[in-house]
Amino acid sequence: IIMRTLIEAVVSTQSTGDGKWADPAPPRTPPTISLTKFMGHTKLQGMISDELRNIMGKDTVREGVDIVFRMFQAKEFNRLLFYKIFESLLEAVFPDNKIRATLSLLRHNINQKAIARRYSTI
Repeated sequence: IIMRTLIEAVVSTQSTGDGKWADPAPPRTPPTISLTKFMGHTKLQGMISDELRNIMGKDTVREGVDIVFRMFQAKEFNRLLFYKIFESLLEAVFPDNKIRATLSLLRHNINQKAIARRYSTI
């Protein structure tokens, strides 16, 4: 029931209403991408309270926010963050299925294959 509701919610937001998927959005232009990054960075800077800026120092807070912003630009970091959030969601929805142990074993096998692949080309 939960999965069906989730799928229906995703399909209804991306569907044209007649059960067919909507056309993909056109690719964003470089100026649009730059503007979006600027707006996101500005929003992130604005989330920090003035009290925290005064306690920690304006330059320190600005540099810290810059580091966090750059981290969110990395595809690998975003992928790992998504997997961790998805894993936590699965654990919350299915607490009796030992999701953490299963995913840990899966990650271990994937890492071993990646290591073997990396050193087989050397």
